[in-house]
Amino acid sequence: MDTESALRSGLTSTPKYIPVWYRYDKAGSIFNDRCLSDNTYYYFYSSEMYILTSNIKEILPNVSEVPHLVDMGSGNSEKTRGFIDSLLVNHDTVTYIPVDISKDFLADTSYQLSEIYGNKLLIKSIPGDYDVGIERLRDVTGLKIITWLGGGFQNQKYQDQIRRLQMLSEVMTDRCRLIVSLDITQEKEQVENAYLDPTGISADLYLNAITRLNMEYGCDIKTDSLRLGAEFTKSSVPEETSYVTLFGTSQHDQQHSIPGLGININLAKDERLYFHEGKGVSCKYTIDQIRTLASRAGIYLANYWTDNNKHVAVCYFSKGKT
Repeated sequence: MDTESALRSGLTSTPKYIPVWYRYDKAGSIFNDRCLSDNTYYYFYSSEMYILTSNIKEILPNVSEVPHLVDMGSGNSEKTRGFIDSLLVNHDTVTYIPVDISKDFLADTSYQLSEIYGNKLLIKSIPGDYDVGIERLRDVTGLKIITWLGGGFQNQKYQDQIRRLQMLSEVMTDRCRLIVSLDITQEKEQVENAYLDPTGISADLYLNAITRLNMEYGCDIKTDSLRLGAEFTKSSVPEETSYVTLFGTSQHDQQHSIPGLGININLAKDERLYFHEGKGVSCKYTIDQIRTLASRAGIYLANYWTDNNKHVAVCYFSKGKT
């Protein structure tokens, strides 16, 4: 991934944006963990944990072969711990392959897991973006359980979701399982409060993109010069999704030089700077939309599990019909 080109493209486009992944350096990953644990409006975390805890035996395949456990966008690996623990009940060792864009955070998490599990867990970390991780999986033979938890999948553009599901299907056999957590909430106020909570906990995560831009490329955008906003757009069209837009609205006219990128940018009063590429981020799905997404990628929705409030669906996709 060419970070400088991606930032330069986003900040000189109309409308201006910073790619969603850019906020996830080590500091951003820590802010994200804080949002998950402390933002009581963010329903996704507790709903997903409930589903995984209640259904882990059904979600995991009952096989004698030791699978490779792949964790796309692994973060602190908290949710995947349930998979590791369950697999170790029936197997002496497990190979764990976490993929994360923050090399430093990935190294810290891998060390912590090594301290906990010792030689029972063989960790083969892949630092890099999703495409890097998927390409590296081409060299991994045998049964794979590929997890994409925590909402990371739905933060991609819709076409990238299809493309990466297609890429994953190419590294899967009919015996592999792909487990993806997806947000199925459709209530506007709940969604907007979750992503821009009234307590302000999530602000540090979004504004970390600005902090990092200032630090790494010599910019000087004041975070308090942007008023954070979140808007939910709903769609029931099978070939689409609902989504959230996240942005900072400039409080006044401002001009900034970004010497590390070789560009100057102007933000007019009331102009929006988006914290994601594409028309939206954090997609929300109906079950019909999930089936359509899978079909367009050439895979199948074999099963899914939801919480009682129907906030989250943990989906099991297979390469062939089961």
